[in-house]
Amino acid sequence: MKSFKSTFVLFLIFATLLPLGAEDFEDKRIIESKITFQKTSHQNPWLVGEPFSRKLNLIYVGKGLFFGVTLPKQNPVFAEFESFDYSVPKLGIKSYDEETGFLLLETKEIPKLPKPVVLDSKSSNKICPTGKSRYVFLPFSKTPIKVLLLEKKTSEESDFFFKNQLLCGVTVSEFLIPTEYVETFYKTGGKPFPHPGLVFDVNLTPSEREYYSKTIVSPLLVTEVIPGVGPAYNLFPGDLVTEINSIPLSKVDDWDRTDRVYDLILRKSNGVLRELGETIQLKLHRNFQNQSVSYDLRAYDSNDFLIPEEAKKRKPLYLIVGGFFFTELTNAYLKEFGSEYRVKSEKKLVYLSDYYQKKVHPVREKIVILSRVFPLEGNLGYQEFQDLVLEKVNGTRVTSLSQLKSLLQSEDTTYYAFELSGGKIAFFTRREILDLQQELQLTYKLGRSYNLED
Repeated sequence: MKSFKSTFVLFLIFATLLPLGAEDFEDKRIIESKITFQKTSHQNPWLVGEPFSRKLNLIYVGKGLFFGVTLPKQNPVFAEFESFDYSVPKLGIKSYDEETGFLLLETKEIPKLPKPVVLDSKSSNKICPTGKSRYVFLPFSKTPIKVLLLEKKTSEESDFFFKNQLLCGVTVSEFLIPTEYVETFYKTGGKPFPHPGLVFDVNLTPSEREYYSKTIVSPLLVTEVIPGVGPAYNLFPGDLVTEINSIPLSKVDDWDRTDRVYDLILRKSNGVLRELGETIQLKLHRNFQNQSVSYDLRAYDSNDFLIPEEAKKRKPLYLIVGGFFFTELTNAYLKEFGSEYRVKSEKKLVYLSDYYQKKVHPVREKIVILSRVFPLEGNLGYQEFQDLVLEKVNGTRVTSLSQLKSLLQSEDTTYYAFELSGGKIAFFTRREILDLQQELQLTYKLGRSYNLED
């Protein structure tokens, strides 16, 4: 086994590497690593997927922490420095933001570490390149990030941009994510960035202005409120916002209006990024009356949607009973049918996804579906059932997997009648369910028959 000294030599070797696409900005503190992700299947959630790896550039930010930007919407499990042997210890996942792919990795096994990269957004703003800025949505992200637009497109892979040994930010394609985002992510311990909580339109046509209001100057039209993130039940599509945090929108120029609105919501008056939990004050015009609304900033999360985009924390929920595989409908489930999922998957589920995905529910309802039936001797008549909505059990409407489990555990029940979409019904006695569960384990050797939220 090699000594820690040889490990530190590897650090020095890696520290001499130049970042890709940044030939004009020499830096000796970028360290090459490899990050490993765990694949997850929404249609076979009891299986452990094959891991996959990809290259990742890191910078050391101090306190045993390394920062990098990797794939969003994934499940990273660990990282390790590039090496020809197995002497380099693995880096644990300290924090990971699914929206931006920002990542903090930690190690406690290396006694000597590189000199930390100084994260100083104020100094960076003085000496780093400036230019046109814009709020954009990174690939697969719903959270707006204010970036600088680069004159030349760089690699689609994230990289670090330095000038005079000072970090200017992270380059992704034609965008430069400023150092302030890296600094904020590090100082908050890896907390995600807040979402505005609403979708809006700032450029109203003459007919829209005529319809909504003739007297309000330069209003902001609310087109969507994100459930679980924005002020649902207090703000509605069609509302006209006239002030944000006491700043009248009539004073906001038209040429950069969208970016300015994002600034008013996501940044303080001095330009500093707001943190999660800070309160936003809105004044609005609704039904010819003026009203006020306040709400706290939250990170984007689709868990409160009727049909989430992903399963919470990348661990798909499921319940297998009587060989029936039940899960909650997500967009990720449908997309596993392939690029032509809209054609190949069940049309009713696609319809539900299109029209009810972001429906607001005060009690966080979900759509439970019967994905398929495991072939067992005791359920031969039902093995053709597939991708059906579970509507009721013993006459009670089903609104989540946890509720379904509670219904099945009722000691007073001697039989179970599952009512499914298309008028289909499956009927089992309690004894038959117990026998089927035993047959399921003996036949398929499943580690567990359910994964539910606590």
